[in-house]
Amino acid sequence: MYLFETSIGEVFRPRPRPPARPQPPPKEGWVTKDGHRRFCGSPSGRAVQCDLELKIRFRRSFEEFLQEVENAYGRWVSRSTARMLVKKLQKDLKQWHEEMLYFTVLENDPLVLVVGLYYHKSNGSWLGNDSSLRQWRRLIDI
Repeated sequence: MYLFETSIGEVFRPRPRPPARPQPPPKEGWVTKDGHRRFCGSPSGRAVQCDLELKIRFRRSFEEFLQEVENAYGRWVSRSTARMLVKKLQKDLKQWHEEMLYFTVLENDPLVLVVGLYYHKSNGSWLGNDSSLRQWRRLIDI
């Protein structure tokens, strides 16, 4: 702990941080949440890999499409993490979006995006830190 004197002569002491509550790893097997599905394997050390099936609505505007994807990720991870993951995947999502436009996917068509989500253990809690795109499909094609 650091002690230093402020300009008015008081000693400043930073507040101690409470210890992090340990969280269990993501549940193994299939989990369904608001129509979205996730399959996680068993934790191997400090990492877990999960497959997500994100149901979204197609948007012709790329910015709105990114917002849909971010909201879908937000069901499984925190908003800030979802924003970071979508930012990392933006280039690949742009290619997917152009491909969907080429195959004449219509506005508001239901889609399923199959993505990989990687959790790692940090300070006793499991955080989603990386993601990869696997495939996309229209629900009306099934």
